[in-house]
Amino acid sequence: MNNVVYITRESDSTGGSSTHARSNRYFKLSEHWYFTTREGATLGPYDSIEQAEQAVSDYIQFVSQATPTILKLLANH
Repeated sequence: MNNVVYITRESDSTGGSSTHARSNRYFKLSEHWYFTTREGATLGPYDSIEQAEQAVSDYIQFVSQATPTILKLLANH
């Protein structure tokens, strides 16, 4: 998993000593890969970890461009 993308929330601390590591959001179930979102949704299945990593990038891009209405729907998952 060399292509992990880290984004921060506005409430995240910018100080190095108080930064907390987040748990791995990727997991394998049977023969397929999945990831969980900050909103608690599980997305997948993907045939490989690389596909799941690309899906995370796509999801982040989608969320960064989403309207407030869409973001509210995601948060109410």
